[in-house]
Amino acid sequence: MDDARKDPAGSAIAGLAPALLAAKAQQPWPRMLLLAGFAGGFIAFGSVISMVAQSGGGDGGAVQLLSGFAFSVGLIMVMVVGAELFTGNTMMVLPAATGALPPARMAGAWLLVWLGNLGGSLAVAALYAAAGGLDDSIGAAARRMVEEKLAKSALATFCSAILANMLVCLAVWMSMAAPRLPAKILAIVGPVMIFVAAGLEHSVANMSIIPLGWLAMPAEAVAWSEGARNLLWSSLGNLAGGALLALGLAQGHGALRQDGAAAAREARR
Repeated sequence: MDDARKDPAGSAIAGLAPALLAAKAQQPWPRMLLLAGFAGGFIAFGSVISMVAQSGGGDGGAVQLLSGFAFSVGLIMVMVVGAELFTGNTMMVLPAATGALPPARMAGAWLLVWLGNLGGSLAVAALYAAAGGLDDSIGAAARRMVEEKLAKSALATFCSAILANMLVCLAVWMSMAAPRLPAKILAIVGPVMIFVAAGLEHSVANMSIIPLGWLAMPAEAVAWSEGARNLLWSSLGNLAGGALLALGLAQGHGALRQDGAAAAREARR
């Protein structure tokens, strides 16, 4: 199929994505950290409302779908306000591959945003617990979610995280083509609902889900090492999933080419 017959939305996103992602990585560090803190907090709000959806009892497919629909509000807030989310930023491998972004800058952006997401997630989790939000059925849902996550092996967590971030990055990728807010929201909801309903592992969501579950448990029941292991393998899996999606779609649309000078100039505009 020649370029004239390609889906214009798909090819346009692939063409624009390297410069857009490179520009995100070149923001001043303090701004990036602040926006990452907000993103972690927004995703934590998504975790909270997902727990509320699961607190009414039952564990069937309808409950999981409702939980996924509720959680999507978190990513919608991140995308609409332009906050910085580690899982979406894993797609920065694309401008690094085209030469538009130095690998050292990419790695620094990943680390800073991951830490900012963690700080924002912990802040919202602590405030919600202090406000009494984990009483009764919501606390029970939080404990159940954490127990299920921490029971997974390292391999299961890693593989689950690959799939989760393929879906999250697909939501981000598709929203790039949405010229209006309703279309952007619609592009985000579907993939996010799938990953939550399927019980897949999203490292930034886990930064709030795990602490919320722990805050609803007796102190002696908290498994610190298991929580750290989950964040390690879910973060690595998310990196792999985001890279796979971004590089694969760019290659599919012929946008994965080494043109570092031109792409860098475009990113600085």
